[in-house]
Amino acid sequence: RLDDNRISIISEPSLQDLTNLRRLVLDGNLLNNNGLGENVFINLINLTELSLVRNSLSSPPVNLPGTSLKRLYLQENHMNRVPANAFADLRQLYRLDMSNNNISVLPQGIFDDLDNLTQLFLRNNPWYCGCKMKWVRDWLQSLPSKVNVRGLMCQAPERVRGMTIKDLNTELFDCKDIEVINTIQITTAMSNTLYPAQGQWPDSVTRQPEIKNPEVNKNYRTTATPIRKIITINVKSVTMDTVHISWKVALPMTALRLSWLKMGHSPAFGSITETIVTGDRNEYLLTALEPESPYRICMVPMETSNIYLSDETPVCIETETVPLKMYNPTTT
Repeated sequence: RLDDNRISIISEPSLQDLTNLRRLVLDGNLLNNNGLGENVFINLINLTELSLVRNSLSSPPVNLPGTSLKRLYLQENHMNRVPANAFADLRQLYRLDMSNNNISVLPQGIFDDLDNLTQLFLRNNPWYCGCKMKWVRDWLQSLPSKVNVRGLMCQAPERVRGMTIKDLNTELFDCKDIEVINTIQITTAMSNTLYPAQGQWPDSVTRQPEIKNPEVNKNYRTTATPIRKIITINVKSVTMDTVHISWKVALPMTALRLSWLKMGHSPAFGSITETIVTGDRNEYLLTALEPESPYRICMVPMETSNIYLSDETPVCIETETVPLKMYNPTTT
């Protein structure tokens, strides 16, 4: 282990004789791509784990040893590009982590040589879900169930922000520069009932806040949905930090995935929260939200064993929490 030092350069001769080395940890150093010799790792033919977390790489290091490498950790670098041949011939690699970088697109076929890949983590990258990422959707849908992929959540364009790439239909990738956005009209009417904590729905609650209605008859954007709507969402702002969601489904579902995202507070990253609700439920209460803030709420119907319906687009809706100055509860 050579982690948490101030190493900025590793020359090619430094590691050339360590042919029996199996694990190399270089986390928390000052390494960038110029500081790593082009063939610095190539002689490590028995290396099974390489960790370069918390360095300053702008792309994965070149000429990685493909004979035995099984685990590669590249989190928390400055990577903004991944060459198409970055992982060529790494056929033993089963775990790859590139979370917490600045990667927005992936070149097609980048994972083709990873025959044994079962764990791929790509969280907290500013994924741009344009036409160049459509192949990723197709690749994800073709993977066997043993492959666990996490973190491919769209951050742009705005119309798909907060959705997972796997859930997008072809039209949402905008490959023909045609933006398909439907507008629906919802009424964020206020309820006189103060709802309890999430998951608890008693018949009545005696405490009733006095709440003014936010702007009604306001148009919100939602994603394009098929002609046959599988799910319909309604929302109500209940208090300054809670939103009540209800929905109807056209087909029996084992479960649904619910996600919500505060919009506009960061150009690249949003605070996305997800949960799975069982198919017998038709309402949910979002709590601990920020007052007077826009939120995007999405739902995806799921089948048995949590396999997403192959041709369904996530249904999303946007709403706002009540301004703090409008919330003045009284107790009687």
